[in-house]
Amino acid sequence: ILEHNPYAQVFKSLGVVPNLDEYRISLNTDIKLDQRRYNAPTTSQVAAIWVEGSDPQKTFDRSVIGLVDTVIAGESRGDRIGKRIVLPRTFPGGDRDMQRRFLDAMAIVQRWGKPDYFVTMTCNPYWEEITIELLPGQLPQDRPDLVARVYRAKQRSMMDLLIKGKHFGEVAAYVHLTEFQKRGLPHEHILLIMKAKSKLRTPDDYDRVISAEIPDKNKYPVLH
Repeated sequence: ILEHNPYAQVFKSLGVVPNLDEYRISLNTDIKLDQRRYNAPTTSQVAAIWVEGSDPQKTFDRSVIGLVDTVIAGESRGDRIGKRIVLPRTFPGGDRDMQRRFLDAMAIVQRWGKPDYFVTMTCNPYWEEITIELLPGQLPQDRPDLVARVYRAKQRSMMDLLIKGKHFGEVAAYVHLTEFQKRGLPHEHILLIMKAKSKLRTPDDYDRVISAEIPDKNKYPVLH
């Protein structure tokens, strides 16, 4: 498109124009098409125009011509108009990174089947490992770094128990996600895909690992 589109070629050439005062964008509002002018857009305003960069080493760098912002700022030089940087997939939490992780998770399900267990884990800000490290007068919310590090250690122990310790049986594949809730506490979602011999098949299998009852006061006083 960039090679054969005359409009794109004109816009790319504006970056080296010393003075843009001699140029103007003309929008054709006539019903008849005139290829020498730009046809009217479908919206009431033109916010920006993207032009792909020609440098193969910077494929995802795009020159952005922000018409409204440029006019307001009084800028008249095309080579001084900013650029839009698209974050690479190696940037944690970026759009492309999250898309890659989503596709990986879908590939795991396609290969090993749907998950058998959905396990959640929530941080307790009053864990002993947190409270003993607080200074006098401090609350857990005053030390988010401490809360996050203790949670991370417990989360790794939890994963070792499920995966290496085979608490529910042999795990074929797993996916987990760490979230930070509105009050700042980390929260874990874990999906386990079990091997064939460790899958839940009967009601007794479910009752063996899932309980919706209040623990017996005499037998489990702490849990009660």
